[in-house]
Amino acid sequence: MDSANEKAVQITSGPSITNITGNSATINWTTNSPGANHVQYRIAGSNSAWKSAYHSGGGTSHSIQLTGLEPGKTYEWQILTRDGDLRTAGKFQSAATANGTAPDVNASSNAAAGTPAQGAGDTGNGAKVPLYRSSNAAGNLHAYTTNAAEQSANGFHSEGTTGFIMSSQGSGTVPLYRMTGGNGDTLLTIDGNERSSMQAHGYRDAGIAGYVSSSQASGTQPLYRLSNANGDAHFYTTSASERQQFQSQGFKDEGTVGYVWSQQ
Repeated sequence: MDSANEKAVQITSGPSITNITGNSATINWTTNSPGANHVQYRIAGSNSAWKSAYHSGGGTSHSIQLTGLEPGKTYEWQILTRDGDLRTAGKFQSAATANGTAPDVNASSNAAAGTPAQGAGDTGNGAKVPLYRSSNAAGNLHAYTTNAAEQSANGFHSEGTTGFIMSSQGSGTVPLYRMTGGNGDTLLTIDGNERSSMQAHGYRDAGIAGYVSSSQASGTQPLYRLSNANGDAHFYTTSASERQQFQSQGFKDEGTVGYVWSQQ
């Protein structure tokens, strides 16, 4: 199947996560035409490498076991195309003990337009603002702001809009904190503990940029975060190809910050 046809495949039921124990779970979904059986997963909010579950051949009925889980942890997962583009994503909780069980999770991607995925809350309504991206002349540092006038500040030039975030908090959204390093780097995080620790490392607290969805809802897409080897340059994108491009340049994948909207 070529790339265009693979991207056109739609999930028609599910995903559901079943047979959840402390160390494994099974994710199930069906599609309207044959597609890839590709899932990646890891402990939610961690910087660990994604684990990958993949079955060649595809089909319309998909079922993949996620193994090597730790008991009592929240896991984030993504169903991908063969090229690594996102189909849908979500989270589930492993059982409290290795031999215990946890309730099945229905993470259906087929909610009506404007209806959030399970656990996302009512994130579809409210004012959204652009999250602008800029880079310095060397292209090794990036800045992120919702203030259009800041795009060209301090020698940076505009690279367009990364996505859209809420201007006020609603159900299912969390604050996106913005911090700036002495070198001009921008750090975005939803983790209050990281916000505090990075201040101790010389980053200046620039407040709350806006609000992002804590899990994938209708109209949202993952905001990926990467950092260079020194950890003093961060890059954020919703593009799987840009993510791969920066990884090839030595940037480390730091997972998903949250979920931003693709349009206002």
